[in-house]
Amino acid sequence: MKYFFFLLLVPCSLLGQGVNSISANQRVVGSNSGPSCPNCGGSRINTTIFGVDTFSLNTQRFLSSNGANISDVNGNLLFYTDGLAVMNSQGNVIPNGDSICPTPYAYSLLSILGGYNFPQSSFIFQNPGDSSKYTMIHSCLDDGSVANGPLKVWKSKFQVNANDSISVIEKNVTLINDTVHFSGIVGCKHANGRDWWVVIKKWNSTLHYSLLFTPDSIYSYMNNVPGTFSINDASRTVFSTDGSKYATYDFNPGLRLFDFNRCTGQLSLLSTIPDPDGSTINGFSGNFSPNGNYFYFNNFMNIYRINMSSNLLPSDVELVRNYTPFVDSAFGFQNRFHTMEVGNDGKLYIGGTGSCRYYCTIDNPDALDIADIGYHHFEFQIPYFNNHTYTNHANYGLGQLSGSPCDTLGLTLGKLQLKTLGINIGPNPNNGHFYVNFTEQKISGVLEIYDLNGQLLHSEYIAPWSNTKQVNLQHKLSNGMYALRLSFGEQMGVIKFVVDK
Repeated sequence: MKYFFFLLLVPCSLLGQGVNSISANQRVVGSNSGPSCPNCGGSRINTTIFGVDTFSLNTQRFLSSNGANISDVNGNLLFYTDGLAVMNSQGNVIPNGDSICPTPYAYSLLSILGGYNFPQSSFIFQNPGDSSKYTMIHSCLDDGSVANGPLKVWKSKFQVNANDSISVIEKNVTLINDTVHFSGIVGCKHANGRDWWVVIKKWNSTLHYSLLFTPDSIYSYMNNVPGTFSINDASRTVFSTDGSKYATYDFNPGLRLFDFNRCTGQLSLLSTIPDPDGSTINGFSGNFSPNGNYFYFNNFMNIYRINMSSNLLPSDVELVRNYTPFVDSAFGFQNRFHTMEVGNDGKLYIGGTGSCRYYCTIDNPDALDIADIGYHHFEFQIPYFNNHTYTNHANYGLGQLSGSPCDTLGLTLGKLQLKTLGINIGPNPNNGHFYVNFTEQKISGVLEIYDLNGQLLHSEYIAPWSNTKQVNLQHKLSNGMYALRLSFGEQMGVIKFVVDK
C-alpha cells in the first residue's frame, strides 16, 4: 500500500541550471581531542580515480559517528556537519551554524563526544535549480533514549557565496513531526537527474517516508513495505550507485534488499536474509560494489557479500573475511569491523570500532572471485583516531535515467519552460476540478495530464489566443500528484499539481 500527501510548497528561484558541481571525494572524520588523547583530532580522506590522500583537519568541532559534507567538483571541501553544527572548510562554525539539532540531548553531547553519535542523521544535497544553495535534512534524539527515536526531522538551507563563505538561509524548519529511525537518512537523484529523493524510515514500523525535492516544491510519499520491521535500528541504509537498489542490514531481521523506483520513490522488498551469524552479534554496515553486482555487509566479526543477480537466498551469501585481532586504540581495546563506505576510487573502506586510525580496504569489490577482491586488513592509515564517523554521501553525479517513463513529464532542464509559458493552476491542491492560466499563444495547443509513471491520462485542445482553461476530472483522477503539460508547437511547459479530495 502507498500513501501520498502534499507536504510543503517552497518558492525557489531558478537562478542556476542545476548543473552538478559537487563531488563525494572528501570524507571528513574525527574524534574529540584533548590532553589525554594526543592522537585524537580531525582527518580528511580524499579519494579519486587517481588515488587517495589523507590530511589533518584543524577544526573547532570534532565529529563522532555522524558526518556529512559537500565538496566541489574538484574535491575541495565546502562545508561539513557533525550533526550539531555546520563548519566551513577551515573548520570554523559558520555564523548561525550552531544548534542545528535543538534538543536537550544534542546539547549534552557537546561536552561528551563533540558531535552527534548516530550515523546518517544528516544528509546534504545541492538544490535543484540553484547550484549555489544546499539543503540539509537532519534529525537527532530528543532525550537520549534510543527506545524512543527522534521525534522530528528538520530542514536547514545554506548558500555558498562568491567569496566561498557559507550563509545560513533557513534553519531547523520542521519537515516531519513523527518518530523516525535515529539513523538512516539517505538520498538518491530522481530519474530526471535533477530532483532529489530523501528516504527516511519511520521508527519501529514498516513505513518509509520518501521526500521529493524539486525546484519549487517538496512532496512527501509514505511507502508501506511489509516485512521490513526491524528490532535493531542501528543499521546503515544505502542506495546502489545507479539508484535502482536500496539495502539495510542489522542483526534482526538481517539483510534487507529492495528495488527503488526513481520515478515514484517507491520501495519494493526483494529479499530478507537472516543474519549469517544469528542474532547475537550486531549487524552494522554495508555497501554496494561500484557496479552494483554485489552487496557487501559486515558485523563486528565478519564481512560477507551477496551477488545481486543470484536468487538472494541465505545460501547465496559468501564469507569474505573473518576478523583477526587488531589494536590501534587510545584505550587499548581491539578494533573490530564497523562502518563501511565506498570511495570515489572504487574501493570499499571499513573502519574499526571505537577510536582507530586504520581502515580495512577492498580494492576490487566488483571482482567475480573473492580471491581477486584485494582485501587488506587495517592497513590504510589516516592522521588521527576516528570515532567511527560515517560520511553520509550519495552519487551526486547520477544523471537522467535513460528511457524512463517519467522523462515524458518534461521535468528535465531541457524541457522545463515554466517561465516562458507562465503556467499557473488554481486551486492547488484541488479535487480534480481546477483552472489553468497561461500565456496566450497565436497557435492552438494541447493540454495533457500524466501520472508520475509517465502514463498519459487526459488530453484536450487549447484554442489559439486563449489564456485560461477549465479542467474537470473529479471522477477520473484519484488522490495523488500529477503533471500537466501545455504544448504550443515547439514551446512547452510543465507544472505539477496535487489532487486531494
